[in-house]
Amino acid sequence: MKKITKKTCENGIKCILFIAVGCFVLFMFHILEAFVVDRQTWYLIALITAAAAVQWAALAVFLHYRSDEIGETYKMEPLYWFLAFLPSIVLGVLFIILYSALHSSVSFFAVRGGNFGLALVILLIGTGLCYLFDYAYIAATKKNQVQQTTVKIVKKEARAKAKKSAEPSKEEEKLAKKLDPETAVFPDLVAMDKEFLLAPYAPAPSAKVTLRQLCDGFNAYLESHEMYYTPETIRAFVSGLACSHFMILEGLSGTGKTSLPKYFAEYAGTNVCFTSVQASWKDRSDILGYYNDFVGKFKETPFLRELYRANYETDQISLMVLDEMNLSRIEYYFADFLSVLELDEDQWKIELMPASTGGVLPAKLDGCSVVIPQNVWFIGTANKDDSTFTVTDKVYDRAVIIDFSQRNEPNGVRRSVPAIHMGAGELQALYDEAVANPAYNLTRADFDRFSALSQFVLEAFDINFGNRILNQIVRFVPVYVACGGTSAKALDLMFARKVLRKLEGRFDDGIKANLVKLEKLILQNYSKTDFSATLEVIARLKRKLF
Repeated sequence: MKKITKKTCENGIKCILFIAVGCFVLFMFHILEAFVVDRQTWYLIALITAAAAVQWAALAVFLHYRSDEIGETYKMEPLYWFLAFLPSIVLGVLFIILYSALHSSVSFFAVRGGNFGLALVILLIGTGLCYLFDYAYIAATKKNQVQQTTVKIVKKEARAKAKKSAEPSKEEEKLAKKLDPETAVFPDLVAMDKEFLLAPYAPAPSAKVTLRQLCDGFNAYLESHEMYYTPETIRAFVSGLACSHFMILEGLSGTGKTSLPKYFAEYAGTNVCFTSVQASWKDRSDILGYYNDFVGKFKETPFLRELYRANYETDQISLMVLDEMNLSRIEYYFADFLSVLELDEDQWKIELMPASTGGVLPAKLDGCSVVIPQNVWFIGTANKDDSTFTVTDKVYDRAVIIDFSQRNEPNGVRRSVPAIHMGAGELQALYDEAVANPAYNLTRADFDRFSALSQFVLEAFDINFGNRILNQIVRFVPVYVACGGTSAKALDLMFARKVLRKLEGRFDDGIKANLVKLEKLILQNYSKTDFSATLEVIARLKRKLF
């Protein structure tokens, strides 16, 4: 129901309460014998009160079923007012007739003088109060009294307009006829060119939400599907997309690593492509495909097709999920992506084959190179067990890491949350707005405290991080704060997963004592709650060494 419906119901309840108060006053007059009200009249008053309740229930139902047309500036026409109140009016008349028939000995419509008049007055007062209160509410909240269309209608019109503007021209239709996938080097990609020429992509309206609302809504959507994550994990996932186009979800099997991007795609209305990494993968051809000299065609993979599709659907977020990506060495098959994502955005392209061998090439290829658009994010899931390879520092430095070290228990809260649509442009605008907001950025005191930790790990463990990680931190922190977190917690997550992770597997002399010193330094500058992730890593390292 719309807000007006809820408010209307509230006003109806108030009016019924007024009637009840009036009945109480009459009852007190009756006890004090100021005047006498007989039993039949009390029956009639009860029936009138019931009619008032039915009246407001009918109005609420009416507004509910017209909720697609009722906006925040809706002005109900007199006819609709009459129709909304008609059930209660009919019931009121029927109650009066029934009362007259049962308690009259004169004629069918005869009633007992003053008692009927008193009941009629109560009816009029109650109904008048109902009208008065609801009219006052509408008048106070609807100054312009202009009827607006709902979001549903606006979206429908926007889609219709976009569809009309996106209709192919005659020249495009002629070009589409010339595209023959059978003779193309990239048959699937050329077929996609033809598809989008005949039916151009029309972006859907994006939801107008804040980053905090996005995280809260996504968390509630997960809970409604019996998937449970900590708020920190949700914020880290959304914030991680802001500072890198490569993310690794690492941890125990069965902790929801694959489900997180899956449900985000459902909730935010994004594209998602799942690719299962094989242990035999050795180079980029395993993920992108290869040119077959025998048939003269390129063997395209689903991964390549979805990556190419993202070049057309530029406002559609595309999540390319590499499931169990460390079953093979990531540097083998994903090396080109790791290198390219470090370059300027206009250089994000990967060569598929050295040169064209003739035939029609896909329109969105840059020569024989596939372009990686800005609306694409690569998300890898990585298990920690004996069947997988260790993720190297080179990969960790380039990716945003989210740790799934434990299973989350159900919190007992389940809400029905509808999905939304979040466009890539709208999401990027939210990120830029958060980064530009001074209230979300690190203060000088924050920098000084974090610099003290960085300097200590450099001197004690010879661990340093360059501009790449620093740039990620500078962008991650304000977005995380905008998502509802704190700057200290954001620094904690980055320090634990980007810096201290480099201590895994080290057994140098003096590392034990320096871990104790690092723990003391952290507790001097931060609380246990703020830096819980870092303290957990230190505790795990101490258990291995002590």
